[in-house]
Amino acid sequence: MSKQKQHIDPSKIHIKHIEELFSEIDELDSSNDNKKIEIKVAHNSAYDVSQNGFLLGLQIVFESHEENNISECKFRYNFYFEVDNLSEMYSLNEDDLPVFQKLFVATLSGISYSTLRGVIMEKTSNTPWGTLILPVIDPSKILESWISQE
Repeated sequence: MSKQKQHIDPSKIHIKHIEELFSEIDELDSSNDNKKIEIKVAHNSAYDVSQNGFLLGLQIVFESHEENNISECKFRYNFYFEVDNLSEMYSLNEDDLPVFQKLFVATLSGISYSTLRGVIMEKTSNTPWGTLILPVIDPSKILESWISQE
């Protein structure tokens, strides 16, 4: 049974790879400056404790609601981390499976979300959507919604 550590040491967390799964930007009527845009955020995760690896996937969907038309900008990325002290970030449950600290996973979601903020700004900067900026949010809120299997 691994002992959980309460402190997260950022120097032990390394982004090894960022993978774009998809980036889809629908056409949008750019003449309407008063469009309502809704943002949906979801995540998924996986791990490989033998390699100190943790994957955090994020899906961001911007929906523009105009009259009877919904347009979307959808982004899905995987962030691959290597965590030097991963064994300190979880305890084993009764089935000997790792259960990771919420603070640890929220930290990785915050790093991923902040990185994705810049990617989305760049990808939308010269589109009719304009430069889309993800709002600042509590990273633990990201953990409340899972990416659905499509």
